[in-house]
Amino acid sequence: MTSILKVDNLQDASGTGTPYITGAVLQVKQGILTTKWASSASSTAFEDTPLAVTITPQSTSSKILITGMINFSGESGSHVDFKVVRNGADFLLSTDTIQNRTKSHIHYHVPADQVYQIQTAPLNLLDEPSSTSALTYTLQAGTPHFTGYQALLNQVATDADYAYNAYTVSTITAMEIGG
Repeated sequence: MTSILKVDNLQDASGTGTPYITGAVLQVKQGILTTKWASSASSTAFEDTPLAVTITPQSTSSKILITGMINFSGESGSHVDFKVVRNGADFLLSTDTIQNRTKSHIHYHVPADQVYQIQTAPLNLLDEPSSTSALTYTLQAGTPHFTGYQALLNQVATDADYAYNAYTVSTITAMEIGG
């Protein structure tokens, strides 16, 4: 025997809203950067990029799954780093003692023969913020090892107006998972 359940609406037991289902995706928000961007060449500090997403969890037991596709490049010989911050604060970074090392989610050294390439790096971070306030996840970028270099999004380092150079897009997605 086959059963079919058809409904127009689902509400929680009190009739006030959508049911909260543990393990289910409750909402999805996305930020997309459709323009090119370059970090400051006069600093080694991480700085905010325009790529960000804001989500407001329904429950303090929810988890937030951050995914993304970061298209980036840098100048020949440079090291570029990217990390996601929550409301401006670091999260889910290495807990090792770092001394002079950089903590980031993405690190890449740009060899001289790759200045015409755009690298793609995925993001996949599961945050447990214990909050029902708005959370903004922002991609930060930098070249912490040396001033004079730039981290670049959605473009190659050479950026000459030729058909073999491209502009791309980068995304960051926040999904609330019922906890």
